[in-house]
Amino acid sequence: MAGRDRSGADVLSCGQRTAAEASLREQTGPGAAIGRVLDRVEKVAPTPYTVLITGETGAGKELVARSVHAFSRRTGPFVPVDCGSMPASLIEDALFGHERGAFTGADRCVPGQFEAAQGGTLFLDEISNLPLALQPKLLRALQERRVTRLGGSEPVDLDIRVIAASNQDLARLVAAGRFRRDLYHRLNEIGIAVPPLRERREDLPFLAERFLREAGRELGKEVGGFSEAALETLLAYRWPGNVRELRNAVRRAALLADGPVQARHLGISASGPAADTSWLYGPGNLDECTSLKEAVQRTVRRVERRLLREALQQSEGNKAQAARILRIDYKTIHNWPFAGFRRLG
Repeated sequence: MAGRDRSGADVLSCGQRTAAEASLREQTGPGAAIGRVLDRVEKVAPTPYTVLITGETGAGKELVARSVHAFSRRTGPFVPVDCGSMPASLIEDALFGHERGAFTGADRCVPGQFEAAQGGTLFLDEISNLPLALQPKLLRALQERRVTRLGGSEPVDLDIRVIAASNQDLARLVAAGRFRRDLYHRLNEIGIAVPPLRERREDLPFLAERFLREAGRELGKEVGGFSEAALETLLAYRWPGNVRELRNAVRRAALLADGPVQARHLGISASGPAADTSWLYGPGNLDECTSLKEAVQRTVRRVERRLLREALQQSEGNKAQAARILRIDYKTIHNWPFAGFRRLG
């Protein structure tokens, strides 16, 4: 159980610290960078502070959020909400819920995710996507610790912990007028920055071996580790998709390898994601009747299709996540002009 320091604040017991460290180390690796993240988790977990977790897509922000929840004093559920995966018109209802008759089709009372997280933690992932018009209502809920459902008049008191995450620099969004300054400071009572995988080289072999064991169990086969060349490729690559991309690459390699994983099984290039450009000049780009303009347009379409495919692979088919990786509007994914896209998604 948690004890108290001289100021009276709750602190993790030695047993809890050991369990928290073991859990994160088993999933993230032994590196010093993760050690600093663990230190923050240990300090903030027993407090009521609102936490803002920042880091690139695929770096492990939700894992850190779940660790904060797991080693807090809270016994309620961990409720994740992806603020970028739903239309703006639905986010308010999802968060705050509604009363019967609040709008057309509202034939019953539906509590929101704030209420679903009672006694536990509400995790607001990709908070930067929250519509500006809805941010004052979120700020009020955080300050007053109560919410009112759409169409309702009676507020509901909350006993929750809020953790938010963003792959964008919220301070820059504040300066650009795209995020409320008061909400930013309310969310950022304590910040945890999750480093990208390229800054955690010491964790790469550990993570790769872990993902390889998991893939072997899933496939029901024994994969004989990594060849020296494969390890060199893993360490030289910059991993723009971070841990999620590494996991996908190792899972693919485990399927293709009949013995130790070779560099070719990983499907990556040590010099970077765009090092192999031979696919740009596939059949049909140039022929006797093709003008330079037509050839360029055809190549651009080929590049777009390739990048979209890679984004969907990194996001495991999540179109909203793919849109964020490519830094395009979510609607653009659905209006993508290639017929092949819907088969990919």
